[in-house]
Amino acid sequence: MPSISLAQIYADPDRVVITAHRGFSGKYPENTLSAFEAALDCGADILELDLHPTRELVSVVIHGATVDRTTDGMGEISAFTLAEAQQLNASWWQGSHAEGGARRTAPAEADSRIPTFAQFLERFAGRAGLNLQVKSPPPPEMLAEICRLFRHHQLYSSAYLSMGRYAEGLAVRAIDAAIPLCILEDQGRMDEASLRRQHAFGVACLQPMRPDVTPENCAIALALGLPTHVFGSNDPATAQQ
Repeated sequence: MPSISLAQIYADPDRVVITAHRGFSGKYPENTLSAFEAALDCGADILELDLHPTRELVSVVIHGATVDRTTDGMGEISAFTLAEAQQLNASWWQGSHAEGGARRTAPAEADSRIPTFAQFLERFAGRAGLNLQVKSPPPPEMLAEICRLFRHHQLYSSAYLSMGRYAEGLAVRAIDAAIPLCILEDQGRMDEASLRRQHAFGVACLQPMRPDVTPENCAIALALGLPTHVFGSNDPATAQQ
């Protein structure tokens, strides 16, 4: 059973909760086991990762639909078998996914590989809160396996699935209604109606973009009692703000 719970993480309303986006991706190769381990070493509360399918519909941890940016391969990740994908070196990108990021002239780690979701959970389930972003649109077979692994590791109190659309959230609920959800469909255009829609849907948390974080929206989120994970911050001043 997980030793970490989101309720524990959120217990102190005066404490800022830090989510490591793709692990400690500012310094380590994003979405790799080394980046996630480094994030925990630095005290991150929650690990965020991205899930795409291979050709056999195995869930692997990579942000983009292609392997071009972060690996020494080219093409859609969904065109690779798992064996082919794990032959790639996954440490070719350095720094933030946005400003300041660039492709390296050589890989940062000789043995860096694209992890499977199962491999990630074997190492990190129960050690931190987990924000598991399932990239749209997830094939039904992939989604079913994600839900099976979620249940196998008993992540109900320590993790949630971030889904791009409400329809995808409903697909999760059809498989396992107990899995906590975050819905990203209204990111960047949240207002009172959007926040109340998310609350009525029963989301576990909100994940607004920075422009969504107005005093009015903050007051509504507080009134609804929803933990709010702001995306995102790459410097201390923005985090403090």
